[in-house]
Amino acid sequence: MTNVLQQLTRVRDWWIGLCTGRDPLRPLDEEHYRQRILAITSFFWLLTVIAVTVITPLIIELSPEGRLAATTLFVITGFSVLGSILILRYLNNRIAALHMLLLVYTGAFAVACAYFGGTRSPTYALLILAPVMGAIVGGTGAGLFWTSLVLLIWSVILGLERLGMQFQQIIVPQNYNLAITIAYAAMGMAVVSIIMVYAEMNKHLREALQGANSELDYLSTHDDLTGLYNRRFYEQRMARSLERAQTTGKAVGLLMLDLDDFKEINDTHGHGMGDALLIKLGERLRTQVRDTDLIARLGGDEFVVLMENMRSPEDLPQIAAKLIAAVEQPVKVRNEVMALSVSCGVAVYPQDGSNREELEEKADKAMYLSLIHIS
Repeated sequence: MTNVLQQLTRVRDWWIGLCTGRDPLRPLDEEHYRQRILAITSFFWLLTVIAVTVITPLIIELSPEGRLAATTLFVITGFSVLGSILILRYLNNRIAALHMLLLVYTGAFAVACAYFGGTRSPTYALLILAPVMGAIVGGTGAGLFWTSLVLLIWSVILGLERLGMQFQQIIVPQNYNLAITIAYAAMGMAVVSIIMVYAEMNKHLREALQGANSELDYLSTHDDLTGLYNRRFYEQRMARSLERAQTTGKAVGLLMLDLDDFKEINDTHGHGMGDALLIKLGERLRTQVRDTDLIARLGGDEFVVLMENMRSPEDLPQIAAKLIAAVEQPVKVRNEVMALSVSCGVAVYPQDGSNREELEEKADKAMYLSLIHIS
């Protein structure tokens, strides 16, 4: 079963690529989304018409006129699908391809009503597929247009009948119910195919949008270079941490770190070396703190570590010393062994401040004075 589904998926992707000229595996956007629906639904319609025109003569005895009508319907449908594919692929005009397909479709089925009994024709009800397809592929405007046109066709055929016009009926009475059953089965297949394609495309589009939103959310909260949290997320987390600390009465520790002589490293070894050292600094900080602690890069060579639920504020100097010792281990970058050096300053809520600005000022002063400060 899995192999069958895989083969069907390959056929589907091949058809989409053939019709649209675009990679079927590329992330969906709105335009590609509607093009895929048009391509796949056209394929289902073509299969449906082939099945009906091939199977019907085998089940129902048709007059020469009936066989001619069935053959003509198949040829017209085939050319309409081919024409829409060419427009979609080479002109990249989805709306034109849609209208061309539906124009031939409604025209052929409306004419077929004249040979299959007017309102009693199997093709009379099948015209409903045009506004359905127009709305899904073309949008609200196309849906309203084709709804209005199909209502007009229905009204004209019904009105002519009430005026006494007799439409030709080439389906013999004993086969009429079977013909209607086949026609409605075809309509059901076409409607179900549209729904299935729409549901599948909608699922893929939702997944694409969810992926894009997740990526945007990540980019909005993380630093591009190091993958650590950025200033925006840190400030939000700090605000929540201080709110929780006011409720629980537990201390919140803040450590601020700067790479020493970072500008000189950039000037001497290049910005690539500087970036590599910043990445290494972030990696080493991650290994030295708890999973619940937050590490963020505020910008440049400035990093912070935010620690909640501290057992004792007196632990912070030892934690800072541990971080400095880990960071200052020699590191090999681009075949060069570099010795990192950092300055660190600490502050504790509530002893050193009641808000983020006060805590940052306290830690920043301690850092640039090369002190480990707990008040």
